[in-house]
Amino acid sequence: MRVTIRNKIYDINKEDVEKKLRAVEPQEGRARYFVEIKGKQFPIKQTLSEALGLLRPAFTTQEAFTILQRLGFEITERN
Repeated sequence: MRVTIRNKIYDINKEDVEKKLRAVEPQEGRARYFVEIKGKQFPIKQTLSEALGLLRPAFTTQEAFTILQRLGFEITERN
């Protein structure tokens, strides 16, 4: 799938995201939305940041939510 963030185009797919996060530990914090990868819950901004090699301020939570949802990830909300 092609996505544009700040006028730069990225090619991304679900398998690549999962692959890039295999060796990464989920960060603790105040995140509200998560995706589950290999039994671990990752904050969505951490997920997209790791997958695309971007700093987190480079995109919004809404962009991360939309992109990950379009890739087929189920997004859960912390209560």
